[in-house]
Amino acid sequence: MQVKERGILSLTPSRFKRALALIFSAGALLFLILARDLFFYNGKGFQLSYYLWSLALVPATGLLIAFDLHLSRPAQGVLSVFLAVVSALPMFAMMEAFDVNTIFKVLPHARLFNIFLIWLVCWVLYSLFGRFTVALRIADVLFYVMGLANSAVRTFRGTPISALDLYNIKTAAAVSGRYRYPFEFYFFTATLLMLFIWFLAGKAVWRSERRLPRWIARGACLVSVLVFGAVFSNTAFLNSIGIKDYLWNQNLAFYDNGLLLSLAYSTKYLNIEVPENYSAQTAQQVIDEAERPQPVKPADQKPNIIAIMNESFADLSVVGEFETDVDYMPFIRSMSGQPNTITGQLRVSTFGGGTCNTEFEFLTGNTLGFFPSGSVVYQQYIHRETPSLATVLKGQGYTADAVHPFYDYCWSRDKVYPLLGFEHFYDLSDFPGARMIGSYAGNCVSDESDFAKLIELFEAKAPGQPMFLFNVTMQNHGGYAQLINAPDELVHMTRGGYTSKYADNYLSLIKATDTAFEQLIDYFSKVEEPTIILMFGDHAPNLPDGVYEALLGKSLDGLTLEEMQKRFTVPFVLWANYEIDTMGGDAGLLSANYLSTLLMRTAGLRTTPYMDYLAALSAKLPAVNLNGYRGEDGVEYGYEDDSPYTGLLEDYRTLQYNYLFDKKERLDQLFDFAPPADAE
Repeated sequence: MQVKERGILSLTPSRFKRALALIFSAGALLFLILARDLFFYNGKGFQLSYYLWSLALVPATGLLIAFDLHLSRPAQGVLSVFLAVVSALPMFAMMEAFDVNTIFKVLPHARLFNIFLIWLVCWVLYSLFGRFTVALRIADVLFYVMGLANSAVRTFRGTPISALDLYNIKTAAAVSGRYRYPFEFYFFTATLLMLFIWFLAGKAVWRSERRLPRWIARGACLVSVLVFGAVFSNTAFLNSIGIKDYLWNQNLAFYDNGLLLSLAYSTKYLNIEVPENYSAQTAQQVIDEAERPQPVKPADQKPNIIAIMNESFADLSVVGEFETDVDYMPFIRSMSGQPNTITGQLRVSTFGGGTCNTEFEFLTGNTLGFFPSGSVVYQQYIHRETPSLATVLKGQGYTADAVHPFYDYCWSRDKVYPLLGFEHFYDLSDFPGARMIGSYAGNCVSDESDFAKLIELFEAKAPGQPMFLFNVTMQNHGGYAQLINAPDELVHMTRGGYTSKYADNYLSLIKATDTAFEQLIDYFSKVEEPTIILMFGDHAPNLPDGVYEALLGKSLDGLTLEEMQKRFTVPFVLWANYEIDTMGGDAGLLSANYLSTLLMRTAGLRTTPYMDYLAALSAKLPAVNLNGYRGEDGVEYGYEDDSPYTGLLEDYRTLQYNYLFDKKERLDQLFDFAPPADAE
C-alpha cells in the first residue's frame, strides 16, 4: 500500500479545530459587520486602521487554527526561532492597541526598547520551560493582561500604570467595582491580536532535547539583562536619543515611550535618593538660617478645627470657561470676600486619583515633588510614628480623630492614621443608614450624611474640649457614567454645543456638596464655641479626555506645563464662626503642603519651626507639586529647569528627608511638640 505524502501545509485532521476555525471566523466577521459603529470613537471619527486590522486578523487567525504545518526538525527549529522574534511586533501592537496608541506613534528608539523588552521576556520564559510554544503563549497572556490593566487604570485614574501600583492592589480592588470599564473597539482588536499570537505560537513546536541549548539560552538572557540594565541606567544616553520621562505629563510619556518602556522607567523611582551633602546638622542649619514669617496674634481660646478634604472637589471653570443651566457652586462662590472667610486655589499633586497623597501633603507640610512619580506615600513610606498636624494639635491639648465613610483599609489608612497620631478612625461601618448617592454602584455616602456625622461628633465631645476632626469625604468619587441614587438637583453643562453626561453627573454631585456645606456652615454659625472649618479638594475628577480638551480648546497631548497645572488645581475655603484675620480674604494660589500652616496661623495656634519655615517659603515658592513649582515671579518651572529657586528647593528637600527618612537623627523638635503634661 502506498502512503500519500503530506505537504508542508495541510488542513488539520481535528474536527474540533476545523469547527472552531469556522465558528470563530464567521462569528467575528459577523460582529465586525453588525458592530461597525463601535469603531466610531469619542468624537474622533471612524477608526479605519483598527477596523481593517480587525478584518485581517479574523481570517488569519482562522487559518492558523485550521491548518497544520509539517516540517523537518531543523526547519521546525528555524521557524520557532523566527516566530519568537517576529511575535514581538504583534505583542507590542496588542499592548498599545488598548489605549488607541499604535506602535508607529511611539518614538523610534523607544520602539526598539519595547521590542527588546518583549524579546527578553520571551527568552527568559523559554530558558525556564524549554518550549517556544509555552514561552510565547505565557508572554502573550502576560502582555495582554498588562495592556488591559493599563487601559483600566487610565480609564479610572487618568494616568498610566506604574511599578508603584503594586502597592495599591487592595485599594484598587475596593473601588474598581464602582466603575464601568467600557467595551470599546480597541478591546476587540487587542483580543483578536492576543488570539492570533496564541495560535501563531502553536506553530513554534520545536523544543531542545539537550540541556546545552537551554543553558546557552539562560546565559544569553543573563547577558541581555545586564546589557539592558547598563544602557537603561544611563539617563544621559537615553535623553540623547529622545527617550525621556515627562514627570509632569505621564500620559505623554506613555504615548511617546510605549507601555513596557514607561513601566520599566517607573522602576527607577522605587527608591528615595539621599539629598546631596545631606546631614541632620545641615537640616538644622536650614531652619536656623531661614527667614521668619510675620508673627500672628495668639488665640484667646483654642478653636475647634474641622478639616474636610472633599473627594474630587474641583471647579472646572479654572480649566476653561463653560456654562450650565444651574449654578453648581452658588454658596461656596458667595463666601468669597465674606467676613471671617479665606478662599483660594490649591495646587495638588494628583489628578483623578491618589487621594491619600493630597492628605499626606496637607497633614505633614511635605510635598510629592520630592518623591518618585507614582509614589503612594502612605503605603510605601509611612511605617513608623510620624509627626503630623494631628500630633501638633494633640501637643496643644486637642483630640484628633479621622472620619472617612469608606473601607478603613483603603490606602492603608487603618495602619497609617495611628502612626500620624489620630486617636480614632470613623469609617464606613460608623455610617449606618446614611444616604447614598453617587456612582452607578450607589455605595457613596453623601456629603449631607458625612457632615451630619461631624455635627454628631461635635455634640458628643466634652464642652470646652478643643477637637480636631480630619474628614475625607466619598460622595464625589468617580466614575461618573451613571448616577443611581441621584442628587436632588441635576446640573447640565454646555460649551459651544459640547455636552457630556460624565460632566453633567459630576457637576450635579458638586451641587449636592455645595448644598450640604451650606447646611454645615449654617449649623456652626449658631455654635458658641469658636470653630474653624476648612474644606478643600483632593484632586480634579477623572472625566473623559474630551471634556478637558473642550475646556482647554486643545489636545491634552500638547499641553504646556502651565496648562497642565490647571488640571491639578482645586478650590479651598476656610471659614470661622468668630473674628479671624483673613489677610485680605483671597489667598490666591498655594499648594497643599502649605495649607495646614495657613490653618494653624489663622487659628492663632503655636506652630512648629518647620511650619514657620513653610510659611516663609510660601512667599517665594507659592505652589510646589509633583509636576513642578511656581516662583514668586509667577513663572511655572519644571524640576529639570534652571531657576533662581533651585537652592530653596534643595533646602526644602533636605528638611523633608530628615522628617521622613532619617531614622537615626530625625530632628523631632522641628516637626512636633511634646504632648502637654496632663494629656495622659
